[in-house]
Formats: sequence, structure tokens, C-alpha cells
Amino acid sequence: MQDYYNMNQTTLSIALDYQPEEHHSARYINQLVESLKLKYDYQFGRPREYNLGAMLKLVLLAYSYGIFSSRKIERFARENKPAGWLIADQIPSYRTICRFRISDELATLTTDSLSQLTQYLRQNGMIDDVSFIDGTKILADANKYSFVWKKNTIRFDKMNREKLVDLLGELHEAKIVGEIPAGSELTPELLDIMISKVEDHLVVLNETVEATKQVSPNPAKQQRRTVKSQKRKL
Repeated sequence: MQDYYNMNQTTLSIALDYQPEEHHSARYINQLVESLKLKYDYQFGRPREYNLGAMLKLVLLAYSYGIFSSRKIERFARENKPAGWLIADQIPSYRTICRFRISDELATLTTDSLSQLTQYLRQNGMIDDVSFIDGTKILADANKYSFVWKKNTIRFDKMNREKLVDLLGELHEAKIVGEIPAGSELTPELLDIMISKVEDHLVVLNETVEATKQVSPNPAKQQRRTVKSQKRKL
């Protein structure tokens, strides 16, 4: 007999012991981050604080799903069961995710973590040098971006590619995005990461401008104009 289903019922029985399946990527990411033995003694977020390891797990899982926007990562954390499991259902705001993603600590942690994740998967016989997981190619070369999506690779003509590389170089010098390793493919997903990092900086700059609106001239306003101009070029 089919169970009765009523959207208007006032009580709902919910299983609280959710666990991702044995070979789910969330489990590998959890094991990886736990193995890093992070020694940072501070946490991110206001008014609630979030553990550095939990934030790293969330960002790595979101990236593996092709999700790069801080707002979308917040929604992902609310709606995705494995993501909720990784962070014990403590949902950070998109502003907290913004600050975390543009921090110097994450730049180092993400590079090291993606490299170690690739090594971990290979040691456990889960990938060869290059393998596709849900449409995602994991590169063995740790000096390149570890996640490169195989669909819709952009084939820029020489002039457009040089202009884009120059712009990304400017953003790197301004400490807005990381350095693009020489020879990396320019893909739509790579550009999405760059754009989302710029948007994260704009969120923080807007807060700084609001907090220092009595200051004149306001260097945060000038920096915001510059970043907005660079974002329009991407």
C-alpha cells in the first residue's frame, strides 16, 4: 500500500542520521581535510564563528560540483545533504564565505588540498593520471588548476587570449585572484572562478565603504571603482 503524503501536515518525521554513501566525494574531502591537521587557531564569521576545516570542506565540495559563487555556495550548503553533513548543518552566510575565499590562508590551503586530493585518489586506485568524475577532469600536475571541466573549452584567438591573460595578471597583482599557471587552459569554469573572486572582493569593499563613508577621500571607493571596471572586462 502506498504511503499517504500530505504537504499540509503539521509534523514531519526526518531521519537525522544521514551519511553519504561510501564512495561519495564528500567522504574523500572530509578525510583529506582532516588529514591536513590544520593548526590555525582562529575562525571565520560574524556573529557566529565557523571552523576553518569545515569551511575548506564546503568550498572544495562546491568546487567539485562546479559551484563558484559565494551566494550559490551558501544555497548549496543549505540544500545539499553531503554539504550539510560536512559542516554539521552550520550554514555560513555568503559574506562569511566571501571573506574566507579571498583570504590568504585559503589560497595556500586550496592549492595544497587539491594537490593532496589528487594524490589521495590515485593512491587509493580511484583515478589514473587523468580521470573524469561527474564531468570534471583531475589533473596530475599540481602546478595547474586541479579541477578543469571538459565541456565548452574556450578557444580564444591570439589577441583576445592575450588581453584576457593581461587582465588576469592585473587582478593577480592587485591580490584579487591567484596567479594563473603558464600553459593553463582558459575555460568557462576558470573564468567563473575569477569572476566570483572579484565579486567576493566587491562585497567586502562595499562593507568597507559603508563603514568609512565619512572618510574623504576614501581609498576604498577608488579601489571599488577599479575592481568594478576590471569585472566588466571579464
